[in-house]
Amino acid sequence: MSEFDIKFVTPEKKIFEETGVEKSFLQGAIKQHSFRTLKISNLTCAQANILKQTAISCGTDCSVHRETITGRIGQTDCILSGSLREFEKINEKLLHQPLKLKILAQEISEIIFEKVKPIKIRNTNFDWSKPYIMGILNVTPDSFSDGGCYLEINSAFNRAKELIEYGADIVDIGGESTRPYAEPVSPEEEISRILPVIRCIRAAYPDIPLSIDTRNSKTAFAALKSGIDIVNDVSAGEWDEDMFNVCAKEKAVIVLCHSQGTPENMQDNPVYENCTDEIIDYLKNRANAAFATGIENIIIDPGIGFGKTVEQNLEIIKNTEAFLSLKLPLLVGHSRKNFLKQSLLTERINELDEATAVLSSYLAMKGTNILRVHNVKAHQAIRLFDRL
Repeated sequence: MSEFDIKFVTPEKKIFEETGVEKSFLQGAIKQHSFRTLKISNLTCAQANILKQTAISCGTDCSVHRETITGRIGQTDCILSGSLREFEKINEKLLHQPLKLKILAQEISEIIFEKVKPIKIRNTNFDWSKPYIMGILNVTPDSFSDGGCYLEINSAFNRAKELIEYGADIVDIGGESTRPYAEPVSPEEEISRILPVIRCIRAAYPDIPLSIDTRNSKTAFAALKSGIDIVNDVSAGEWDEDMFNVCAKEKAVIVLCHSQGTPENMQDNPVYENCTDEIIDYLKNRANAAFATGIENIIIDPGIGFGKTVEQNLEIIKNTEAFLSLKLPLLVGHSRKNFLKQSLLTERINELDEATAVLSSYLAMKGTNILRVHNVKAHQAIRLFDRL
């Protein structure tokens, strides 16, 4: 039996209050015991050396390339870790340094201390204080999981009703399958599938936020005019050059999803040098392009299953927190996807739903803001995050 009682704790206000920390020092104590790790890329040796010495002077450290001190390399990446209080000290000192390190201080501050901006969609204020659930409604004959199940208006409406009653915060309606090797659908056919369903749901549920899963601007425009609030574009606006203009004009929220290639070819040997970094850079560039057209509210999606191997999908999930550096709401759609089937060697829906729910909990703990799933009922336990 040990002489001292030692345990792991989470650095939250209650812990410090119970310990008897002076009230005026509570916020400082939380910052001192809350840690973050950043990867900062493309620093010159001079910048990296200053950053490392600054970190050391503030009580922490910065890992750099071994040749940084000699200057034999052009650039280096850095791994900078520390408590929130140490990051405050580092930033204060960098503001007085040359070589654009003042800019670096400002960018570090944005990433660590600024929160994701809330978005009001329909009558719901999405403040990202908890994970939200997006329920999937496919009105397609060929979707990978439930194609053909909800082609009729009544069945589609009943499915939407079920999703909402089980707690979906958003219903995502799709009229074109974007599964691997799916054939494109014309906007006219897509519109004929989704419009009657949208109108029916909107009439019964005037306040529920609705999303349209489309890469066609004509479809998006028709859906927005019929009561849709969000455009969920798996091509991040690249399939149809008018998509951003339509979303900007109609003041729609847009989901930008990463995909390597198109559904017809995206699974033909997808290759990355650094999967996570490349996807983050892509989403950052597409978000900047969307903002430039006047779109105000953007959600990002790393695109699980869209041009990725099993290992690459798992890498994205493991590195979920890296996407939070973009300071945009993060959506992940992992439900029943092929990487789960290959990982678990099963195609049974109940087993895939169990695996989806487990990953959803992991993603929620990592800071994911929206979980896009088929089985909303299986995610009712996610509501516990409201109280954690």
